[in-house]
Parts: sequence; structure tokens; C-alpha cells
Amino acid sequence: MAEIEPEDKQLISFLKSALNASPDLIFAKDIRLHYQAVNDAFARFIKLPCAQILGFKDEELFSEADRPAWLGGSDHQVLQTLNPVRREQWVKQGNETILLDILKSPIYNDQGKVIGLLGICRNITDHKKAQQSLQAEKEKAEQATAAKSEFLARMSHEIRTPMNAVLGLTRLTMNTELNPEQLDYMEKLLSSGEGLLNLIDDILDFSKIEAGKLTLEHTTFSLEELIRQSINLTAINAHLKGIELITDIASDIPEKLIGDPLRLQQILVNLLNNAVKFTDIGTVCLKVRIKAKTEQHLVLHCTVIDTGIGISQGQQQNLFDCFTQADDSMTRKHGGTGLGLAISKQLTELMSGNIWLSSKPGQGSQFHFTARLGLTKEQVNLQPIEKQQVANLKVLVVDDTRVARMVLLAMLSSLGISADQVDNAMDAIAKIKQARAEKSPYDLILMDWRMPDMDGLEASREIYRLHDSAAPPILMVSAFDKDEAKNNALKSGTCIHQFIEKPVSQSTLVDAISTILTTPTPQALAKDLISRGIKTEIPGLPPQSNTVAGRKKATAPDFSGFDILIVDDNELNCRVAQGFLKDSRINIDLAENGLVAIEKIQQHHYDLILMDIQMPQMDGLSATSHIRKILRLEHLPVIAMTAHAMEADIIRSREAGMTAHLTKPITPEVLYQTLLDHLPERPLARERPGQQVK
Repeated sequence: MAEIEPEDKQLISFLKSALNASPDLIFAKDIRLHYQAVNDAFARFIKLPCAQILGFKDEELFSEADRPAWLGGSDHQVLQTLNPVRREQWVKQGNETILLDILKSPIYNDQGKVIGLLGICRNITDHKKAQQSLQAEKEKAEQATAAKSEFLARMSHEIRTPMNAVLGLTRLTMNTELNPEQLDYMEKLLSSGEGLLNLIDDILDFSKIEAGKLTLEHTTFSLEELIRQSINLTAINAHLKGIELITDIASDIPEKLIGDPLRLQQILVNLLNNAVKFTDIGTVCLKVRIKAKTEQHLVLHCTVIDTGIGISQGQQQNLFDCFTQADDSMTRKHGGTGLGLAISKQLTELMSGNIWLSSKPGQGSQFHFTARLGLTKEQVNLQPIEKQQVANLKVLVVDDTRVARMVLLAMLSSLGISADQVDNAMDAIAKIKQARAEKSPYDLILMDWRMPDMDGLEASREIYRLHDSAAPPILMVSAFDKDEAKNNALKSGTCIHQFIEKPVSQSTLVDAISTILTTPTPQALAKDLISRGIKTEIPGLPPQSNTVAGRKKATAPDFSGFDILIVDDNELNCRVAQGFLKDSRINIDLAENGLVAIEKIQQHHYDLILMDIQMPQMDGLSATSHIRKILRLEHLPVIAMTAHAMEADIIRSREAGMTAHLTKPITPEVLYQTLLDHLPERPLARERPGQQVK
């Protein structure tokens, strides 16, 4: 027998030490299943010395009654199939039972011949118990989340049902004859109710995000229209506080993008509302730039800049956490739940973006966020005028707010116009005089309305007084209600060529300049009408109104000849829907639950069904399923009109066969549009007995 080299002895000693250091049970058997090697952990486990194990089989070491099944199990399978075998098995060890992870694999020599098998057994009892504990905790957390979601869904339903009546009847009352004080009360009642609904929506959104159930849409939308809507939702509060809203949108941003416009608008409105809320004087500016761009996507960088109270470094740390505000005193002074920024943070992360801020107390704040959006080939031309048409125009921008001037100058520059600027009306008048004296008069004046010392209307009157018919066209830019500016101009006899309202968008400015280039100045007509005291509409000036400023009443379409069935067990909700549709001349029938609705549908023809979901005797989902499957009315529009507002509720409505899902409280505009979308082609007139509403 060849003598073992010292190097080989050292290697064998090293391998033996490594095997004995392992807590796993390790053994090797030859093809006749005799033990050829074991480590100390294996010997201790079966309670035999290593020397008594080597060279023996399991049946030689243990009696048939004491032989551990896990030792010899699957040995023949490994040697016959030459494939590893792995399994978990509970094994008795003293007074306790442990779980072994057993792996057996074939062993090959240098020539590739099988010479035995290797077994490695690991005690995974603690790991298994940890897994089971983790799974139990996970299930417990999921049950708690489900219970919380169920609670929120129930509370949402219970709140939305009476709110539908409160808001609906408030809107109907506002359409009646009211004095200014009563109308003011109704406006405040409606605004407070909508504020409550916004709070409910915030809580539901937060719950969806927390549960990972909020998914984003991917649809084509107009960025300019989205920003305009966001500004409109903020403008009322800004105007009441005298705060100027400004938008600074880079001209290289495509008009059409792909993403979730509703959620993007939600972030913008939240940041803009916060900026207005914590700003008492000055401006709020929305700045939008492209941070990165590829062939298919771009990353928008949006910044909301205010001149408000600012936030200290310590207050900024937890500002994006749930139910957190910069200061407890703010909750009392300004209100709010502290959910808005937490939701905005989650939404930006869903859009592969981020949100952060920079601020100092007393110096205002800058809230930044990024969002990744898709690009589309579907684009629109925002410039109906060619640059060469306007490049030679001499334009003067008059505005006391520097940011507003810079934005207007940038927009004009993108059109190829290099404009002059001044920050007050007196300097504007002087500059216009100087330009006329130098035989280089201005072609257009962009005049701010409300400025210190002399406002834009007074400055415009002075310009027309000095220059008469040679005065340049004046484009009045108002940070507040442009209709009020128009009426003031009409009353004072001031001729303004065009009125646009801040924040000014690129398309609004282009449209205004296009109108000025193609429309003769209206000063002669205006002066003549004003001098004669004729109350009529003139170019650029609206007719005067004696009505109290308030929300515009939604105009009901003409649905005469159509027959619909409203299915709802709540009498007030039925009255609200009837009130909204009163002026539409539609024929309305009522049913208090699904069973009554099915009876009526079998007896009468209806063009559309408005169906509540939660009702006694038969709910709306069951009734709709019956209409589709039993009555086989597959094309009859059935619209869910319900206080169930969760995503799962919408899915259940769709699965039951409903055509659309409206969430209470219902607004007249949404109801009218839904009927327009889903009513069939106008039917032939049919005679029906009885009253319009039964």
C-alpha cells in the first residue's frame, strides 16, 4: 500500500477539521452503503463513537426497532437514479422532535464512476418555527389590513349616502331664488361638504396605497389642460387672499404625455393648496421643467414656489410622514389632516419619482417632485401663428411682480419676440411716450391690472388719453377675476383690446396675440357705446351682470322622450336625482329595491337604469345579474349610482354586468354626462300615462 505523502496528510487533516467544525450532520457511504466517513456532529446525534460507525451499515449499527428511518431512506434511490434527493423530515431527538433538512447526492471518482453517496442533514427547526411565526404575523397583518379596509369602506358608504342628499339638496336650493346672504350660506355649506368628501377621499387613497392596491393609469393627456385644471381648483382661495398664481412651463415640454393625469393633478393640487394656505401675501409659482428625456419617456421636474411663512429644518424631517404637519399650531390655524404630503410622496414614488423641499422660516418654501411619464407621437400645435409674423413686434410688459414679468418675457421669447419690461405704470407711460417720440411705437402692451400707485386700468386710460387712436393695443393680464376687470373697464370707459387671466399659459398668450393681429382695435366702438350709455357686449368686454357671483348652474340637456328607472331605497337620494333631472324633461320611474325594479323592467320599457347597490330584499348587483342572465337584456345600460367607492366595488359592479359606476355624492354635471354617454339614440316619442315622475 502506497505511503501517504505529508502534503496529502495535511489536506486530509484539514478536511476532517472542516467537517467536524460544521454543525450539520455529514456522512459518506460506499455503493454497498457502508459508512466511509462521518463528522463529530453526526456521531453525537446517533450517540455512537466514530470508530464504531465506520465500515458498518445502518442495519449492523441499529436493531430493526431502533433503526432511524431517515438514515437509510432514499439511499437506493440516489444510487439507482444518480440524482440528488432532498426532503424535510421530523426526527425524534431525546425528549424533543426536530426538523431535519436531508440532502443526499451521489459521489464520483476521477473517472466519473459512482463510488457512493454523501449525506448532509441540517437542523432547521428554529428556521421553520421562525417561518411559521412570520407567516402567522403576515396573516394577522393582512387580516388587520382587510379589517381596516372593510371599516373604511363601510364608513365611506355610511358618510357618502347622507352627503349625497346634503350636497344634492344644497345644489338644488342654489338653483332657486335666493338673496345674496342665503346664496352665501349655501356656497359655504357646499364648500364645507366638498371639503369633507376630500378628506374621505384622502383617507381612502392612503388606505389603498398602504395596502398596495393603488394602481396608476397610463393614458394620453394634455399637460397644459391638467395644469389649468389644477390652477382653477386653487384659484378661488388664492384670489380671496390676494395671492398671485404664476405658471412657468418650459416651452420644450410636449403638450401630450402618457401617465395618470388624475394622480398627477392630485399631487399638484395638494402642493398648490398648501402653498396658498401658508402664504398670506405675495405669489405662488408652479415651475415645470424636463429633468431627463429618452425616446419613450421623460422625467418632469415640478416645483411649487411660495412666499409664505417657510418651514424650519427641524420641522422638515417628518413632513412627508402620515398625519404630520410642520407645527401643531398650524392644525388649529390652517386645518388639514397631514395626509396630503404623505399621499403625494407615495404617488410620486409610484411614478418612479421623488419629492422633497427646501425652505427657511420667513423666506417661503419650494416643494419639488419628479414624475416619469411616457411620450406619444400624438401632439398638437400650440402656435397658430408663425414666428416671422410676430418676431418684429415691439412689445412692452408691465407688471410689478418680477417672477410674472420673467415668465411673460420667456413666453414671448419662445415666439421670437424680444420685449421690454417695466415694473410700474408710470414708467410704462413714460416708455410709451419715448417710443412714440423716437418714431418707434410699441405694437402691443401687456399690462398687469392690480399694481401699486397706479393700476393697469388707470394707466390704460392715461395711455389712450395721450395717444388717442394711435395708442397701441393693450392686453390686460389679471391675477384675479378677469370678468371683474372687464366690468370695471366697461364702467370706467377704459378700452382694453384683450383680457387674459393669470397664470398665463403659452396657448392663452398665443391665442390672445393672434386675436390682436387679426381683429381691429375696438376703442372707437367702445367709446361710442359708452358715451351713449348702451348696455351691450362689445369686443373684449362682457355684458354687466346683476347676479351674485357664485357657481354656474349646470345646464340640463334635453332628454325628452327617454324613459329611465331609478332604483334606490333612500327617498332623499331619489329626490336629489329627480331634482337634477327636472329640467331635462326625461321620464323618471322609481323602484325601492332590486325585486321591484325587475318587476317594472318586465312590464315597461326603459332606456337606462340608475341602480343603487346596497338595498333590502335584493341588492343592485343581484338585480343587475338577473337583468343580464335571466331577462337577457344585454344592451340595457345599467349604471351603478352608489356610495360604494372602493376599487373592489367598481370591479364587482363590472363583474355583475353594470355599464358604469358612479360614486355618490353625484353632481349634476357627472349625471348629465353619464346619461349623454350611455342613452341610446333618441327614441321615437311614446305616450305614457301618469305623471313624469311616479
